[in-house]
Order: sequence, then C-alpha cells, then structure tokens
Amino acid sequence: MSPKEARIAAHVCSDGWMISYVEKNSLQIVNGRKYYRDRVRYEIGYCNTDNKLLEEFSKDVLDIYKIKVRKRKSTDLVFKSKRVYSRIKELGGGDTRGWRIGDDVLQSKKRVKSFWLRAFFDDEGTVDKTNRVVRVKSMNEEGLHQARDMMNSINIPSRITGPNCDDSYYLTVSRKDLKIFQKGIGFNHPKKKLRLCKILNN
Repeated sequence: MSPKEARIAAHVCSDGWMISYVEKNSLQIVNGRKYYRDRVRYEIGYCNTDNKLLEEFSKDVLDIYKIKVRKRKSTDLVFKSKRVYSRIKELGGGDTRGWRIGDDVLQSKKRVKSFWLRAFFDDEGTVDKTNRVVRVKSMNEEGLHQARDMMNSINIPSRITGPNCDDSYYLTVSRKDLKIFQKGIGFNHPKKKLRLCKILNN
C-alpha cells in the first residue's frame, strides 16, 4: 500500500472522525433526471491547528483518492465518500477507543509503517522537555499496543504504562531512544520537530 494512504488513515485515527448520516430529500441526478430521496452520506474529517499538517492531509487525499477536501473551519478539513469511508474502516479508522491499525499497514514495508507512526505522533504525541521523552496519551489500550508492536518491528523501542487515574494509557519513548525515534519516525509537525531537536542538541 502507499505510505501516503497509511498517513491518511493514521490522521483519521488520531485527530480525525468518520460519521455516516441520512440526508433527507437529497438531490440525485440519474440519466439527466432529478430525484429527491433520502440518502446515506459518509463523511471523513481531520482537525489540526497546524497548517502544514492540514495541507499535507489535503494533498494526500487528492493524490490517493482523487478527492478535493473542503475546509469547513480554519482547523477542519472534510470530504464525503462511501468508497473512502469503507477503505479507511479497513485500515483501522474508528472513534477514540475503537481505532486500530489495519492489517494492510501492519503487514507493510518499513516506510509505510514509518509514515503511519509519524502521522500518529504528529497528532497525538507530546515532546516532554522536562523528562526528555516523547509520549502519546490515549484511551485506546489495544491501539497503543498495536502501535508499540509496529514500532518494535522497525526497531524503535517504546513502553506502555497505565491505566492512569482517567483510564488513559501512555506510550512512551525513553530519553535514551530519542535519536532512534527521530531517525526512524520523527515529526512533520514543526513545533514538535523543533522541541525534539532542542532536547537532542542539549
């Protein structure tokens, strides 16, 4: 599979959403004739405050699925497609507790895995300058275990701790493994990338 498609799936799992709903009296044109009927619509969206990541997501969707996303707010990108909705479901798309990493990603080459993980850390990762670690907080223990196993498969150590007082879990890359993380996964998020570089340079 394409690394860019893996990146799309990771963004949807992290800071995205997938919803289906019934649109009443939707206009449909068949062989030139207009019909109004109820129609199930399938929406995929992605939210981020960083413009670079929004632009990356928009370009990826256009490149892989030939669909132009719509900017609904300054931080939200959305598009509708039953075909893509079904495909991202296959790749593990779901809600906060229900997302997973699909078999197509888990069984892929190293570059595909790295793209998925980088997008995941871009959205969910925190660079802790005090403790000098990179950490993801999630309510989805099973998903984090999949992410850790995939990191292990490309020789990037990490550990999972929890549950915390709010039933969340942490996926953590230790201080001694940050250089390996930077080389094998890293960040596209400009601020997180800079914070990691400052820790390593010090």
